[in-house]
Amino acid sequence: MTSNRRELSDKIAVVTGAGRGLGRAIASVLAERGAHVIVNDRSLEPAEEAVEIIRGQGGQASAIAFDVSQTTEVEAAFGRILAEHGRVDILINNAGIGDFVPFPEITSEKWDRMLDIHLKGSFNCCQAVLASMKARKSGKIVNISSVAGKRGDFIGNAHYTAAKAGIIGLTKSLALYAAPFEINVNAIAPGLFATELTSEMSADMKATTISRIPAGRLGRPEEIGRAVAFLVSDDASYIFGETLSVNGGSYMD
Repeated sequence: MTSNRRELSDKIAVVTGAGRGLGRAIASVLAERGAHVIVNDRSLEPAEEAVEIIRGQGGQASAIAFDVSQTTEVEAAFGRILAEHGRVDILINNAGIGDFVPFPEITSEKWDRMLDIHLKGSFNCCQAVLASMKARKSGKIVNISSVAGKRGDFIGNAHYTAAKAGIIGLTKSLALYAAPFEINVNAIAPGLFATELTSEMSADMKATTISRIPAGRLGRPEEIGRAVAFLVSDDASYIFGETLSVNGGSYMD
């Protein structure tokens, strides 16, 4: 671990979809700041790989496998987490998929799967931790949206854009409900980052996208991790229902 900041010491954090990409970076930064991070993925192997990396860097982490789109799996998983750790201080709803297709190629099945994982998945996990956070009058939830949810996506991907816009709406609504219980609910809208997801883009598509980023580069995954770490820290205790853009200037509110 490279940071001396330990403001999240003794916190229990769950990061969904953290076996790779932005989720893994988020989990690593939270562990660096002192949290015990529970790394989720749909299968156990990538989650365990992320845990091994975090532990190798001196952090605390454990792995758990469940599909965020499956309500019964989520309920069972968080039941185990709460039984073992007693609480969840931090929830990061990051699990997601990409599917770079134009509107005419979006089938009903593609639409349903996209919304099930991104939007329903975030809802499921929020529902699973809310009662315990309310009882303790403490909690931090960060939902990972996208610049596409604010701007639309010039590539296409209407199903992805709709899901990410829905996450922003969910964040605002839940923040209004949860604020009286001292639970901070916020979102982050990343732009394009150097992850496995962007590796699926064609070279032309990636070049076109980078040309629209004033910073002139893809984001580094740890930059999202640091933004998340801010929103779950005491420094953000008076921030509710906001969506923080981290996109190299590609979209400015």
